[in-house]
Amino acid sequence: MCRAAIIKGTFLLFVLLLHGQGSILAQRDTIYTDTLNLVEADLPKHSPTKATLYSTLVPGLGQAFNKKYWKIPIIYAGIGVCTFIAIDQNKLFEEKKTAYVNRVNGDSTDVFLELGNFFSNDALLRSMDINRRNRDLMIILGSAVYILQIVDAAVDAHLFYFNVSNDLSLHYKPYFDYDPRTGSTRQGLALNLNF
Repeated sequence: MCRAAIIKGTFLLFVLLLHGQGSILAQRDTIYTDTLNLVEADLPKHSPTKATLYSTLVPGLGQAFNKKYWKIPIIYAGIGVCTFIAIDQNKLFEEKKTAYVNRVNGDSTDVFLELGNFFSNDALLRSMDINRRNRDLMIILGSAVYILQIVDAAVDAHLFYFNVSNDLSLHYKPYFDYDPRTGSTRQGLALNLNF
C-alpha cells in the first residue's frame, strides 16, 4: 500500500512538472552588449520543456541539452551507487530469508549456522529487517537523485540566458569610525553590493 502511494505521488509530481513547464509564456530577452547599452533581441529559445522531457527519458540528457556536461557523471554515480547497494542489500535479504524459512521447516544446513558466521533465529530476523530497510532507503535515494536531476535540468534551461555581468559584485572593506565626543573608535565591516 505504501509503495502504491509512492508511485502515485511520483507520477503526480511528473505530471505537475511537465504541465507547469508548458504553460510558461516566452518573453523578449535582453542582451547586455556592454555596461551601458541594452539591446533587446529575440534570442533562440532554449526550451525548458525539452530539457525536462530529455532528462525524464534518459537521466543526464537534459544536462547535456543545457550544456552542463560536468553534471552527468555525478548523476550516474548517484544513481549507480544507489542501484548497486540496493541490489546487494536485496541479495543479502533474500539469502537470509531463505535460511530462516529453511530453519523453520527443519533444515539446518544454511551458511548462517557455520562457526564464523553464526546467526540465531532472532539475529537473522533483525539482520533481514536491516537489509530490507537499507534496500528501501537506497531505492528512495536513487529516486530522489533521478527527480532532482529532472528539476535541475528544468531550472538550468530557464536560466540558460541569465545574464551574469561583471557589474554584479560584492566588495567588503574594514570600517573604522572615530567618535570625537567619547574619543573611542568603532570597528566593523562595510559591504557594498553593486547591481
